Amino acid sequence: MSGEHSDIELNIMYPMSLVVTEYVRNERLARATTVDDDKTGSTAYHGWVITPTESGCHVLTEETQQGEWFLDMLGRKHPGGLYSYHQDWVERLAQAAEAEVAQKV
Repeated sequence: MSGEHSDIELNIMYPMSLVVTEYVRNERLARATTVDDDKTGSTAYHGWVITPTESGCHVLTEETQQGEWFLDMLGRKHPGGLYSYHQDWVERLAQAAEAEVAQKV
């Protein structure tokens, strides 16, 4: 999976291209992102560390962003947006995992 390219629209609903740069099942995942049609060369890198626990797992996530597009879109136009987008993602991930566990019981 590492190095695979994926075109998706991320949580913030802007077309972006992703490349998975690291994937180790049940341990970690990382991706590099560029914004489609962005002329400023803005990039982002997002990683997740997954730590299994007796009752599920813990997910630690970190994202770095560089470039004018991110500064303008998330810094000026939507301050605090990155936090709320990530929080929404984590909550949806938890709901999906809990629903899958409930189906198996």
